[in-house]
Amino acid sequence: MTYEQKVDGAKALVHSCLQNARNPAIMCSFGKDSIVVLHLVMSIRRLKVIFHREPFQHHKYAYANRVMRDWDLHVIDFPPVATALSEGESELEVVNYYPNGNSTVYLPTGLRQDTTGPNLVCALSEIYLKPTGTINYPFDLVFHGHKSSDSDPIVGEIKLYADIANGVGHSSAAFPIRHFTDDDVWRYIEENGLPIHEERYEKVDGRWREKQDKTYNPDYISCCYACMSKKTGNNVYCPKFKATVSNVSDKLNWAPPLNYSYLKR
Repeated sequence: MTYEQKVDGAKALVHSCLQNARNPAIMCSFGKDSIVVLHLVMSIRRLKVIFHREPFQHHKYAYANRVMRDWDLHVIDFPPVATALSEGESELEVVNYYPNGNSTVYLPTGLRQDTTGPNLVCALSEIYLKPTGTINYPFDLVFHGHKSSDSDPIVGEIKLYADIANGVGHSSAAFPIRHFTDDDVWRYIEENGLPIHEERYEKVDGRWREKQDKTYNPDYISCCYACMSKKTGNNVYCPKFKATVSNVSDKLNWAPPLNYSYLKR
């Protein structure tokens, strides 16, 4: 499939979904994939945008704030209904479960161990034990920036086998750029003059890539999570209390493996 065919297919999917949806919205993290979906959909019809964010380290959201202002977006945030943890070889995440009708959507926040900043974030009290709640979820279809070529740092490959997942709660999920590669995403961004988050991405040898430094990446929060990880030992130093504390990983809620039916044939 050529790049042009992928773009035409994405636009056709958006048109088709908008003809049938009663109250659609766009899920957007303001990463490279999300900004392409946001532009694709908004060029056809202006919709409300769902953007979940943490209430600290605001420098990570400067790019998103600029896009919200410049594109005059109607942006909605709401708390998760629950949180859990997931841990891989080199990654610890707080999994946020967001309401979606009578079901939930799994959205992780990656944690980066850092006890040196002036405004120390405690992953246990401020992220894992964040306020939770429920809402009257109004959307019957949500556009996502998930690509079939994506992978997750913990679960690995998360390949898609359909453009639309019906019955995710009482909503459906649509994936306009399912067939895009990262190169396709960057080509679309450059050809359409979309703003680039240059604090997060860099161009090396003619190709864009994500920086190793996560300082401006809102998918990751710099924090202390020593007492939460299964890999840090029974007793750890807590910089918040300036004392040795017990590891509490065995008392926390651990997420089951990601198991969305629409990721499978």
